[in-house]
Amino acid sequence: MAEPLLLGQYHDAVTGALKKIDWIRDADAYPEKNVPRFNGLVTPAVYFTINSWEQGGGNEGQLNVSLSCDLFVVVDAAGAGVSRPEIFVRTAAADITQWLDGQQFGLPQLAPAVFIDAARDEFDPRMDDYLVWRISFTQTAAFGVDPFAQFNSPLKQAWLGRAPDTGSDHVDDYRLIYEAKPDD
Repeated sequence: MAEPLLLGQYHDAVTGALKKIDWIRDADAYPEKNVPRFNGLVTPAVYFTINSWEQGGGNEGQLNVSLSCDLFVVVDAAGAGVSRPEIFVRTAAADITQWLDGQQFGLPQLAPAVFIDAARDEFDPRMDDYLVWRISFTQTAAFGVDPFAQFNSPLKQAWLGRAPDTGSDHVDDYRLIYEAKPDD
């Protein structure tokens, strides 16, 4: 059974891994500011979002989900700090694509990331001052506690009694059927 995934932990792991890439100046969750333009974004940047999740299969007792995620590579369209922004953003997107496939972001309970596709993204009008590429991937993880996790001490003894002669009045009628070895 897998350790359950906490979404906050996942966000931190993905953005933390992105921040270790030399050319990325900012990595965070997709900008949530509700302003006409994201003036002052530090670029080149990569933003992360989880779009959805669905049943991920498996029958181990935990809910396995397949996360549908996007990374957005963002570069200032005016070319601040970059001589050829259009080529730079495509090259950066290709770099992230290669880096992404198979990533676990330091979380061993995750299945390796699976690259889906990459494309120019012009959907968000608030990002019109920027060149944006969207890189989509999926990743499988477990939600919820492992139903077979052992939270108590291991079983030390097992006794067998026969109905209706059970309970404290019949302790002497019980028979020891299992006893753990001292080093267990």
